[in-house]
Amino acid sequence: MAWLTWRQHRPQLLATVGLLILLAVAAFVTELPIRAAYHRHALSSCLPPATRSGCGLIVSHFRSEFAARVAVTRYLAVLPALAGLFLGAPLLAREFESGTFRLAWTQSLSRQRWVLSRTMLLGVATVVAAAILSALTMWWRTPFDDLGGRIGPHAFDVEGLVVPAYAFFAFASGALAGTLLRRTVPAMSLAVGIFVAVRVGVETLLRPHYLPPLQRTVDSVAQSARGRDWILENRLVDSVGRQIPTAREDLAIVHAQRARVDPQDYLLSLGWRRAITFQPNDRFWTFQAIETGVFVLLGALAIMATVALVRRTSA
Repeated sequence: MAWLTWRQHRPQLLATVGLLILLAVAAFVTELPIRAAYHRHALSSCLPPATRSGCGLIVSHFRSEFAARVAVTRYLAVLPALAGLFLGAPLLAREFESGTFRLAWTQSLSRQRWVLSRTMLLGVATVVAAAILSALTMWWRTPFDDLGGRIGPHAFDVEGLVVPAYAFFAFASGALAGTLLRRTVPAMSLAVGIFVAVRVGVETLLRPHYLPPLQRTVDSVAQSARGRDWILENRLVDSVGRQIPTAREDLAIVHAQRARVDPQDYLLSLGWRRAITFQPNDRFWTFQAIETGVFVLLGALAIMATVALVRRTSA
């Protein structure tokens, strides 16, 4: 069965290997000047809680110099969806579409073993490829993560344990969509739709609340942030904690400017402060484990549903 699966899906598997090699080469080439700049500016001495003078300017220059390259890594978040698009969806849909599933079911293999052997072999290959991609991304982003943390969405979504979990869920969703629709192209569309909907839902509705967020009040009215942490809310509040509307803030700034007073000093004199709600960076691996469990469970449920549908399908 393994040999048959390899023969049928050899183009997709070889394309996956080729893509990983291409990404590895690109990562190595683009990482060299980043590491050189990181060590040249001694940015390790600016890591929190370091108080080296001039760190703000040095870190800002480093980030702006390589901002375009960092932005590209955000698009790696779409790669796990390709597992559902090109591996999961055609896996069973193509068999139903061409009618070859009837021949397979006349052999000694049971339907359950037939679908499990096919999904597990490609599922393992998908998870291994995604794990390699995650490790490669974490290595490439190390200088930026040291400075800015990993728990923010831009880093969290492309690093760690969740990447293989996303890929497994995308693959399982594709297999389920192929079994439901029995047509490759519609199944691919449905698989991508399921993956995107669940990913966005988990990121926006569940992830911020895996653990209760922390809150801090900062004696500053500037748009401050907690460097390496994931800022969920950054509000300007008065002395009793009520949020200051934007219109009221603008009027106070105009009043300070007309009185030739520094706006920040004036707002502080009114008792206004910044109330920050955040998830600390040291929760990164805890959040990774929780979200990995969510997507592994959803993927396993999709595989179970696929097996149940195949067992009830008439030849």
